[in-house]
Amino acid sequence: MTDEILVDNGKRTMTLDELGMTQPGLARIMPEVSIRIWKLYYAGKARNWPLARFQLKEAINLMEVGAFVRPKYEVNMAKFIDEDAGPVGKAIEAGDWDAFDAAFHEMVDKANAYHDEYDKPFIRWRIPDHPPPDLDMTPRQ
Repeated sequence: MTDEILVDNGKRTMTLDELGMTQPGLARIMPEVSIRIWKLYYAGKARNWPLARFQLKEAINLMEVGAFVRPKYEVNMAKFIDEDAGPVGKAIEAGDWDAFDAAFHEMVDKANAYHDEYDKPFIRWRIPDHPPPDLDMTPRQ
């Protein structure tokens, strides 16, 4: 007989399988990605390239977690990160607003195409018409 490993989160003791069930899926992760992408856009629009770089990195990290916990999305998520988010990152590194804006809109279109591919055509992400209120997008000197 194998001893079962138990984990205590300070509130209850659970098995590793029970702990695994608490891991977030895309329903919890993608709203966090959306917020990062929103901030990414307005950071780029303000030419705050360090903030844009940070927001893209954080969004990608979240997408990678989503792909890990939901392997059915792993191949397409990796493709999206490389082929669709990649050009956004290149535009950030170049500090090129025009390239950023074009790549960003293409990335959003591709994200929405993946929603269609996974039978979720009702999910249509769009850029909010105002910057997020919790960050000053002004570049710091």
